[in-house]
Amino acid sequence: MTKLLTPLFLFFTLLFFGQNQLKVVSKADKKPIYNAAVYCEDELLGKTDFNGLLSFKTKCKKVEILASNFQDVTADVKKSMEAAMQPLSEKMGTIDKVVIQDKSDPKALRILDEVNKRAKENSPKSLDSYNFKSYTKFSIDVDKDSIGIYKDFLAIRKDSLSKVDKKEVKQTKKEEKDSLTAEDFIQASAEGQMFLWEKAAEYKYSKSFGEKTNIIDNRMSGFKNPVYEALAINISNLDRTPRQLKPENRKLFNFYLSDTIRLDGRKTYVIKFKEITDKKKQNPRKFNGKIYVDSETYALKKFESSSKKKNEGEIVSVWKPVGGKWFLDYEDMRVKMGDQSFDTSKKDSVKAGEKPKYNKKSFGNYLYVKNRFFDFELNKEQKASDFKGYSLEVKNSDGSLLDQYRTDSLTARESATYTKIDSFVQKHDFEKKLNTLTQLLRGNLRYKIIDFDITKLFSYDQYQGIRLGAGIKLNERFSKTFSPDGYFGYGFKDHRWKYGLGLDVKLSQKRTSVFRIEYIDDVFAAGRFSNAMWDMMMKIPDLNLDLHNAAFYRNQKWGASFLYDLSNSLSMKIALNREKQQARFDYQYKDLGNAFDNTSATLSLKFSPNDKNIMTPTGKYTYEKGYPQIFMNYEQGFRTLGGNLDYHRMDALIVHQFRSKLGYTNIKLFGGLSSGDAPIWKNFEMAGQRDLTLEKWTSAVSTPSNLGFATMPAGTFFADRFIAFKVSQYLPFRFKTLGKRYSNIELEYQAAAGNMKNREDHQFMFRVLDHYYQEAGFMWNSFLGSRYSVGFSYRLGYYQTSEFKDNFGIKVKFNLLN
Repeated sequence: MTKLLTPLFLFFTLLFFGQNQLKVVSKADKKPIYNAAVYCEDELLGKTDFNGLLSFKTKCKKVEILASNFQDVTADVKKSMEAAMQPLSEKMGTIDKVVIQDKSDPKALRILDEVNKRAKENSPKSLDSYNFKSYTKFSIDVDKDSIGIYKDFLAIRKDSLSKVDKKEVKQTKKEEKDSLTAEDFIQASAEGQMFLWEKAAEYKYSKSFGEKTNIIDNRMSGFKNPVYEALAINISNLDRTPRQLKPENRKLFNFYLSDTIRLDGRKTYVIKFKEITDKKKQNPRKFNGKIYVDSETYALKKFESSSKKKNEGEIVSVWKPVGGKWFLDYEDMRVKMGDQSFDTSKKDSVKAGEKPKYNKKSFGNYLYVKNRFFDFELNKEQKASDFKGYSLEVKNSDGSLLDQYRTDSLTARESATYTKIDSFVQKHDFEKKLNTLTQLLRGNLRYKIIDFDITKLFSYDQYQGIRLGAGIKLNERFSKTFSPDGYFGYGFKDHRWKYGLGLDVKLSQKRTSVFRIEYIDDVFAAGRFSNAMWDMMMKIPDLNLDLHNAAFYRNQKWGASFLYDLSNSLSMKIALNREKQQARFDYQYKDLGNAFDNTSATLSLKFSPNDKNIMTPTGKYTYEKGYPQIFMNYEQGFRTLGGNLDYHRMDALIVHQFRSKLGYTNIKLFGGLSSGDAPIWKNFEMAGQRDLTLEKWTSAVSTPSNLGFATMPAGTFFADRFIAFKVSQYLPFRFKTLGKRYSNIELEYQAAAGNMKNREDHQFMFRVLDHYYQEAGFMWNSFLGSRYSVGFSYRLGYYQTSEFKDNFGIKVKFNLLN
């Protein structure tokens, strides 16, 4: 028994003496203070007992002590401490109780509601027009207070490495290459920063002509050519409301009206806020930032925010009134971007049989952003010619004009960055590697002159089964004018190869103007809604639309088309096609059989008045998608050039998104009309996503799509005319379950109604959508804090059956970019 008790006694002795001992008393009468909370930054270490005592462990050098009706105290951490707290006056005690509450101050919330209410009134966009300019500087460097120490350390380290016998260090070729690259970068950043990018821009706005941003000049360290996708990035609150002020994030923060001050001669409300993570353990006095609100106009005047962890980052944004509207005046940002760690262990002094202790020297890396805005002009007459082309244009990109717009001169370290990093990037060919990454934004993987289409790699449907393939396109490095492309795929269920070949001829470098010829031999789902003008991000959700669908037809097509942007907002595509089409399911049309020759012409339009685009060497890039978006397609079949079909087919889709007090709303309104001699695939299948031929519950599983019905049998409901809509409502709150990701709930309702005139002409098993079809459901985004979203839909109304299993659908989505 003694042998057992001895180690236990030693353990508890070490545990007790290894902790810090704190006693908290009142400065007035020296009596112990019960329930005083002790915090290390924003983490609760514990509360004192009836004797005012607390034992705790911490790595913090200082702790903060809070107690009701006492002034806060900060104490240095020692093995044994005593803290005396000053009692508050009765008035101060009332304020203390308000601040220490774990819920928002109603007065602060009323002010923030008024800020949101008057946001449009205070916005510069309520003016007829305005112009202003900006200078922006992005840099990545070690903490500015540590630059001297960093340079000295690298000099000593370089001298030590030169004395190491490289033959004793065994490395693979890849390890050696990576090591040399890392050393080159470290030495490049000794005298200069790790990255520097400057740009000067001009912003124009007109109620009549819209918005226009001109990049007057820019220079990015290491890159001779502009990185167009990066130029479109706006790291500022220029057109954005800080997330803390958005109504849907109200539950994530607590807000407290702390003061009323005079700022720039104007009466200003000061509201403190803190992010809610764990109410029981958070320091109620440690705030994440302040919001300054002008008392007269309720405009946002200043915004300060800092990270929950010390030295992780902060942002300060300041607005000023110009002509009665509030413009962003300046902004400074500092965000930590990891650490550089160096092994400083002296391995050569380790004795035989001992393991070397790992010692390290770390330096924090930070992103610094400086935005300055000036030369404001209001209600100046604007010319339509100044707004032609895309919403963002690059006027100059060699850095020669930047000195005219710098608000202060570059430091010696900043100037050295261009020289040092330019040579480093050129040596290791990082410009090409960055170009490869930007292509991922377009859905491509780039290797030298070849772009690989990631959407062609894998798909699955009931007709082809698993389909594997590849798609390639020769990019602008091959030719600025000609771009050949091709793809192939093989279905393991139908045992057939499919392929396509095409050639794009670019007719302009300033806007989209592309002539295309192509040949395709492939299979397609019957009656699918046209996606001719959809962008890649819209097409991706529909890749699994035919998971349970087997109604496919083969199409051998020779085609020519012309794609042209009439303006920043309006795009047009004209196509002429000659096709041989044959049903790959049990189908007969009238007495014509199941194979047809078709000659057709198609006009497609896309109108997106609020999109923001820039022209790049690869093509147009939409850097900010605005709403509404309108898509229209009109197709006509001719009995000429061997065609034996005469029909008209038209479809339209309107997509709109907006925010309100109810949250974030997404609305899709769509419909179509087909007439004349048209086989079933020139009509409309309602994009059903269920498989009723299988009894397993997995037949009800699908992935969310743009227009599909999760509860509708796939390849079953057809119409020659229909109208439908889909509403998704994201509830105005977010919450945490497991992990670090926030979840939110999305409610959905979808319905369609249609008909078909000559249903007897189409001889196969199908149903006409001649009644109102509807389904409702919900989606739990970031389910249990994971990257998956899970949803449930249920069929309602006329088409509902008595069997529960026939009426429901399950949706699962993997959020790759979340």
